[in-house]
Amino acid sequence: MTTVSVSPEQMESRIARFDTLQPQSAMYQSETGIPREAYELMAAKTLYLLMAPEGQGGPMAQKPAIAGEKGLSVIIARCPPGDKPLLHAHFKTHETFMCLTGRFRIRWGDRGEHETVLKPYDMIAVPPGVCRDFTNMDDEDALLLVLITGQGDEDFNDIAVGPEDSKMMVERFGMDVIHRYQKIGTEFMGVTV
Repeated sequence: MTTVSVSPEQMESRIARFDTLQPQSAMYQSETGIPREAYELMAAKTLYLLMAPEGQGGPMAQKPAIAGEKGLSVIIARCPPGDKPLLHAHFKTHETFMCLTGRFRIRWGDRGEHETVLKPYDMIAVPPGVCRDFTNMDDEDALLLVLITGQGDEDFNDIAVGPEDSKMMVERFGMDVIHRYQKIGTEFMGVTV
């Protein structure tokens, strides 16, 4: 076997510099027409996409810092106190959370009826089809590592928001925003189109 030689310049495209990353929400308004407020309410205040395949679909895969292999997205969620995404399920992908700083309450179940708290370096792997969310339980910003894995790019268009949060999104942002989300693979349970 022969090793591969990679120059520092070539390696730079495979490095995600956290202090230079742009939040995913900043890209959505210009590219999909989804208002930043609607994206941040849906997904968490600030998501940084460290690595994903460049062509991968789904609402959390725009312009990754590192163009990675198929089947894996690596994200860091920076959440202010009390911040959380809407209760949602992934149907084809597995979502794994690791608390990096602070404490995060992880809820699961159709109404979020079950919960646990993760402290730094605790991890939970949520199976496909289970509604879940996470909430920063601390008094300052906290970081959560999010790994989403699937078999192929099309698997990442598999998110559905629970009925109560779906109703709130329609009331707050209207059907136009719901339709824009549907174009990137997010469904809203109980909402008739």
